[in-house]
Amino acid sequence: MGKRDVFYDFLKSKFGDRSDEILAKFDILFSQLVEINSQINLFSRQTNLDDLWTLHFLDSLLILDTQAKLDKKIICDIGTGGGLPGIPLAIVYPQSQVFMLDSKKKKLSAIEKICKNAGLSNCKTIHTRVEDARQNYEGYFDVITSRALKILPEFVLPMRKMMRQGAKIYLYKSEILDDCALFEDKKLYDVSRENVGKRTIVEII
Repeated sequence: MGKRDVFYDFLKSKFGDRSDEILAKFDILFSQLVEINSQINLFSRQTNLDDLWTLHFLDSLLILDTQAKLDKKIICDIGTGGGLPGIPLAIVYPQSQVFMLDSKKKKLSAIEKICKNAGLSNCKTIHTRVEDARQNYEGYFDVITSRALKILPEFVLPMRKMMRQGAKIYLYKSEILDDCALFEDKKLYDVSRENVGKRTIVEII
């Protein structure tokens, strides 16, 4: 079974009849990422392209194996890099608004192009550092995600200030969880899978 088929089986288990429609969007995302990555480094160029389906797309959606409520929410993906998990979440939750925050303007410009070509009208980008984001987005988000960013102590207060009452943070982690000690109220979900490897999602209240 190919990696795209593994991903499709995951979609069918989560979204049923919507799976074909969703997969079509991911086909566009795949082609866009491959094309743009030759110009701007959005993911490692050593990556086997077939692995995009599992190591990036499936991995981005493993938050669905937690109790996270993501539909019709305002989501901020901090340190989004190549738009992961932000773009995949925007694809599967079209009624949610997904903001992707990063300090690198070139990557955000690439993300904007990808979202436009994929017909994703629920995506926006924020060009700023985490420490400065609270200035314009205090109390704004229902959900904050972060997949590839090491959380530094100076990030904690700004992240909390960006959250609405009752909002949650979801950190995507492998085996190193040291930065999670910065947060007190948390719950760990083991969402490891054969085609992804060890993966823990840390939910912070």
